[in-house]
Amino acid sequence: MSNITAFQPMGKTYALVANTTSQSVTIVSDSPVAQYLFVNHEKEASGQPVYVRISPTAGNAAAIANATTAQYGIPIRPASSLVLSGPNSTGNVVITFIAASGTPTVFVTPGEGL
Repeated sequence: MSNITAFQPMGKTYALVANTTSQSVTIVSDSPVAQYLFVNHEKEASGQPVYVRISPTAGNAAAIANATTAQYGIPIRPASSLVLSGPNSTGNVVITFIAASGTPTVFVTPGEGL
């Protein structure tokens, strides 16, 4: 359940080092959560966005949309943070991620709040 309060971490922070191939990591929280804080520390002027997808199971790859094809991938811009809601889970959640170029890193923490 999402809360309209400050973000409260409820698990470890994971570093997602993206590249041009979709990768995945299983996120484990300390208690049931449905929100995830993503932070991209790349430099705003020269950094790359990371595209992410949150799924309850493996096999759902993130991809980068273009002018002709829609895809499942939410961009996390350089020098930004974003809280996304995902599956309400008492167990593991799979985050898939990809970048258009380079090897940008995004950090993700499970929790609740905005």
